Amino acid sequence: MIVKFNFDGKTVSAQKGYTILQAMSYINIDIPHLCSYKINSTNTYEEKNSILMCRLCLVKVKRKNENSYSFKYACNEIVENGMSVLNDDEDIIKYRTSLLKSILYMHKPICESCKADYICQLKKYLDIYNISMPASENASDENDIKEIKEIINKIKLPSYIKANYERCINCGICQDYKVIDGYNSMITDLCPTHVFEPQRSIDKKLDEDISDIKNINSFCIGCNHLCDVNYSYVDYSIKDISSPKGKKYGLCDYGRKLDYYSNNILENPFYNGMAYEFDKAKELYHKFINELNIESSAALISTMYPIEDIKAFDDFIYSLGIKNASFIKNKMATNSYNIRDNYTNINNYSIKDLKKLDNDINKSNKFIVLGDGLDDNDDRIDFAKKNKGNYIVFTPYFSVLAYNAYIAFPIQYLGEFEGHYIDSHGKTKKMTSFLDKNKNRLSLRDLLKYLYL
Repeated sequence: MIVKFNFDGKTVSAQKGYTILQAMSYINIDIPHLCSYKINSTNTYEEKNSILMCRLCLVKVKRKNENSYSFKYACNEIVENGMSVLNDDEDIIKYRTSLLKSILYMHKPICESCKADYICQLKKYLDIYNISMPASENASDENDIKEIKEIINKIKLPSYIKANYERCINCGICQDYKVIDGYNSMITDLCPTHVFEPQRSIDKKLDEDISDIKNINSFCIGCNHLCDVNYSYVDYSIKDISSPKGKKYGLCDYGRKLDYYSNNILENPFYNGMAYEFDKAKELYHKFINELNIESSAALISTMYPIEDIKAFDDFIYSLGIKNASFIKNKMATNSYNIRDNYTNINNYSIKDLKKLDNDINKSNKFIVLGDGLDDNDDRIDFAKKNKGNYIVFTPYFSVLAYNAYIAFPIQYLGEFEGHYIDSHGKTKKMTSFLDKNKNRLSLRDLLKYLYL
């Protein structure tokens, strides 16, 4: 059942039983809050234990048969037909300003210089209400932090999630968060002050001007479920991956830890770890190919690329006479319009026929690699160290493989395509590119044409 009510002079509709906070969040109107996280829409907890923890969502409410407004908390007040809600009048602004100042006073970091700026809800509200003041010397009570650390230990966060407890404001979300197996790291999305942060192993996060950071909703390519995610990025460097607000489940632990989202994107070929011109790299490429011993050479192939590229690479390897080939990360493939699940054979089309048995790469001493032909990060590092300068890699991102390759050529990746894809349930979804298109970044088949023309 739908109810209609008035919010700051505008008529809005909401599901019966929603709180004011839920109803407005559903239509992307933010009522300031630091504890409640759209309680029922994320399914992270059912009980409203966090109600009135931060008290920032104070609003004025007048019901249909009432003559005057009274103060209510948006996270605790159910919407009704004919209800009128005020969110930004003078009394509420004064109240929130005073409350934010008290929270800030007991908050240790200096918010103006904090690197969590772009995803910290507290900083957002401080800017909205034009509040700036130094942190208190008495901030961050150690007893509160000790209690929170005990709660976090019970959650058993993955090792790549690090915590900066100085940012903690004791909002109560940790106590209410009910862990879903495989989604332990989702607390990084729920925390309003970004206490928790993923730290990836290959590429350290850059320190660009935070004003340049952009956000876009796209999809996660960690597996063939293609979950919706939000990327925060600067140019070609992904700063953070999170689940869009309002989703029933957040980003899983596996998707959040992926290394290559945070790596710089290649724009030019790399020769022994250094940027190189295309024409000179082309000559080195032919020198490498001409000196190959077919019997002691192997191909390592990731299938997380456009289906046209996969087939082009398979034909390319076949033309060289290389029979020792392994499709290692056989999870999905795509063309420019659809991403296919190559196990469920959606629309009677898959690359299952390209799947080869894994071969013993230890018998080979020269390699041609498409993308991350090694699934595990430790395997990639070990392979790169052992075979430095003895392989060519075609890849969309700068990684340990590209840096240690004899030659690394830049190619396009899934994130650079726009169009539609079919998810694992057979539903068609729009795919938005989260990276700007780069003229130097060709599809693999176009790059192979260039190398032989």
